[in-house]
Amino acid sequence: MRTGSFVLVPQIKATRVYMGIDNRGMESIAIDFTCTPDFELITNKISSRIVSISDTQRLFISLVDDDSTTKEIFETFSKDIISSIEVASTEMEVLSIIANRFKYWTELFKRPKGTYDEKWIQGFCGELWFLDNVLIDKVGSDEAIRSWTGPEKANQDFITSDKIFEIKTRLQQANSIRISNENQLSRDMYLAVMEFSKSSEVASDSINLYKLISSIYTKTKNPKIHGEFNRKLLELGLFPIANAKMYDKYSYEFISLVYYRIDREFPFIDHEDVPSAIIQYSYELSLDNIAESKSSEEEIWN
Repeated sequence: MRTGSFVLVPQIKATRVYMGIDNRGMESIAIDFTCTPDFELITNKISSRIVSISDTQRLFISLVDDDSTTKEIFETFSKDIISSIEVASTEMEVLSIIANRFKYWTELFKRPKGTYDEKWIQGFCGELWFLDNVLIDKVGSDEAIRSWTGPEKANQDFITSDKIFEIKTRLQQANSIRISNENQLSRDMYLAVMEFSKSSEVASDSINLYKLISSIYTKTKNPKIHGEFNRKLLELGLFPIANAKMYDKYSYEFISLVYYRIDREFPFIDHEDVPSAIIQYSYELSLDNIAESKSSEEEIWN
């Protein structure tokens, strides 16, 4: 596509939205308004500006840098903006939605970038394994990826249309798991405990962040859901996917998955019963002592 060339995004009905290349040669989104938006996006990767064209105020959102990493992020950003405003029926709704998305992306770009320790990697390998090998098969990739709330730091890791799962991973020989959030467990949900053993990144049956993300990509056919998955990975600093390669040394072999039903008999600290003066706590849960709460896959999904 040549410089200054744009194409209309047909699925947006509340206003005119275009995608293309701006007059500086950068990938851009352009959105038409009758009034001047009172917000802007200024980051080191993406920025916005307003151009008056006759009686139209055109909001351009463009790449600042055209390196390959930033281009991948801009593609995810664009899909997020477009999918968010598809549901709008008025220009005012579009303005409100974009203002909120600008705030979200500005805060995301400001977050300090760091590296994760092995305990964190192990935990997210568990979540991604469950997403890849269980949920996508049971509910389909669209609902499975939408239900993954781990990147948003929700109380539980997966909230589907009718089931809630908290995922815990343990290495062989470990007989307990840590409950680190006072709201991680609640009644009428499932605790899924995965057992891993340490492996090598070159072992054919090993898993790691990069391999799991790549596998999920191959099962995600819906472009909107693909974009949502990338946005969640970006929250974790794992997008573009090359960012996950730095953790390849943390590779594991999957051993087992055990489900536990959290019912009235299950032993956990109910936050409603904790004195208000205690505002944060964590505890270890013995797996040997909750064996009676085990549930089979058939009981959960049939």
